[in-house]
Amino acid sequence: MSDGAPTHTPILLIHGLGRGPASMLPLAWRLGRAGFSVQRPGYPSTRLGVEAAIAHMRGVVARLAPSGAMVDLVGHSLGGLIASTLLRDPRGLAIRRVVQLGSPNLGSPLASRLGGGGPVRRICGPALRDLGPHDHHPERSDAVAAIAGTIGPRGMPMYGPNDGAVSVRSAWSGAGHRTAVPVIHTLLPASARVAVLVTAFLRDGRFPEQNA
Repeated sequence: MSDGAPTHTPILLIHGLGRGPASMLPLAWRLGRAGFSVQRPGYPSTRLGVEAAIAHMRGVVARLAPSGAMVDLVGHSLGGLIASTLLRDPRGLAIRRVVQLGSPNLGSPLASRLGGGGPVRRICGPALRDLGPHDHHPERSDAVAAIAGTIGPRGMPMYGPNDGAVSVRSAWSGAGHRTAVPVIHTLLPASARVAVLVTAFLRDGRFPEQNA
C-alpha cells in the first residue's frame, strides 16, 4: 500500500555535467503538472571537481529547503551522484527521497576516454577526471531510485547495456529501486516516461511496476 507522499514536498532538480537548469525544464514542467513544488538550482559544473560540486550543492540545498523541511532530490548524471551523496551524508539536510537519472555511481569509461586531455576536458572541467570507472559500490538505500537509459552502443567502451555515457550497471549501483527506459543519456530529463516514473517514486516510494 502506498504511503501517499504529499505532493507539497519540495523537489530540487539537479542538472548534470556541462548542462544547466534549463536542461531540467521538461521534467520540472511535468512534475509541476503532477502537483509538485519544483525548483531547478544551478551550479558551476564545469568549474568544479566532484567533491567541490557536492559541497557547493550542500549549501544550495540547505539554503533552499524551507526551514529544514524535508526535500526530495532528482538528479541527472552527475546531479544524481551529488544527490545520492547528500542523502547518505546529510549533515543537517533533511532529504527524503532521491531519484537518479543515468548517474555514474561506478563512474564511466567514457569519462576516462574523454578526460585525458584536449577540448572535451577543457569544456567539461575537472569533474570529468573524477568520473572514471571504479568498483566502489555505494551502500544500497531504499530511499534511492535509479532510472537507467538503454539506448547506447554495445561493447567497448561501455561493457553492457548503456545509455551512451553510463552503463546500466553503474546507474543502478546503490539504488534500492531500479528500472530502465529506452532513452539516451542526454534526453533522460526530457522523457515523458521518465517523468511518470519519477512522479510515482516520489509519491509512492516505488516504481509502478513494483508490487506494493
